[in-house]
Amino acid sequence: MDEAAGGHGSDTTGGSSAVQAEADLMALIAGVAPDATVARASENSGELLARMLDSWQILPSLTTEVLKDLAAMMTPHDHLRTVRACLAVTAFERAQIAGCRDFLGELQHAGLRHSLLKGAASACFLYPARHMRAAWDFDLGVAWPDLEMAEGLALKSGFHQAQRDPDLPRFYRADRQLRAIVEESHFELGFLVRRLQPTNLDDETKAAIAAEPWAHQFWHDALTEAPWCYAVVDIHHKLSLDIELDDLLAHVQTVECAGERLYVPDLAWSTAHLIYKLYWEGVHKYSKGLYQYADLIRLVPRLDAASFGRTVAILDNYNLVAGGYYTLKHLADFGVPLPSFVQDFIHDARVPPEGADPIEINDLGDVWPKLWGRR
Repeated sequence: MDEAAGGHGSDTTGGSSAVQAEADLMALIAGVAPDATVARASENSGELLARMLDSWQILPSLTTEVLKDLAAMMTPHDHLRTVRACLAVTAFERAQIAGCRDFLGELQHAGLRHSLLKGAASACFLYPARHMRAAWDFDLGVAWPDLEMAEGLALKSGFHQAQRDPDLPRFYRADRQLRAIVEESHFELGFLVRRLQPTNLDDETKAAIAAEPWAHQFWHDALTEAPWCYAVVDIHHKLSLDIELDDLLAHVQTVECAGERLYVPDLAWSTAHLIYKLYWEGVHKYSKGLYQYADLIRLVPRLDAASFGRTVAILDNYNLVAGGYYTLKHLADFGVPLPSFVQDFIHDARVPPEGADPIEINDLGDVWPKLWGRR
């Protein structure tokens, strides 16, 4: 086996500024400040800004101290844009959380078995505060028999069936017939969208939203005193066309988050789903999903041998062992100390089963170059 927004996707195989920007971004993904003692070319500032905007989902996790350290590594203009982007994305994520709160309450009140998924789940237990992991939308899973009821509760909570305008970052009411055709061959409902008008944005945040054009993909009427955004919910009845939700829903864990009781996948399923997302999206698209290493870096130290053993069993069941190998082996590049049982898995999985067809075992090669947009 061995070998979002954004879309920067440049070839970073040459140029010291690009290479340094990669190293700096990896430090930020890992939750630490880049090494300030390393000399940087003047071009590094713009490269790093572009990389951070590509991985905007991590921006709310950048602490005040890290942002101060970045000031010494970036031009004043690029650093100001970074601060503004952090403010805009953090406010967007806070609005998403608030906008989905009633819906989650309705699910719990109805006793509907469910679990948050992907970034919505990771934010609840891998970060000091839930708003520190951003995402475009709010993913959750329910059993197939409960799908219609879950959608009804979303509509009751102020969401609407919607479609995204392909030319504008806006939504409009969905064509019900077209929506039904699309959903028939997918593993989730189409967009459920709610317009949000925050009333508690401080002056600094409103000024940042107005001044940073990049942030206008999240915020509408951004130049006014009343910018607004969307909350978007995706309700899954499978994790993919091949991966059912039943076992995940049978192994949810409860977390307390800012006084709320929330349901997320257990450690085994959290890890397996994250590996699947990182690998499968990564090998099929360029510059897609690198930010998810921020979740994996924070998740792996929580694993014990038993939970990781279940992760491996899930990967094996869905022919994702190769994806697990290619994904987990690069944690070392972030300086993450790996538990011995993860090291053993990487060692054992580096050689594919004898006579195995790479396509049958979903071995599409190393994901790492594609995550960086290299061709």
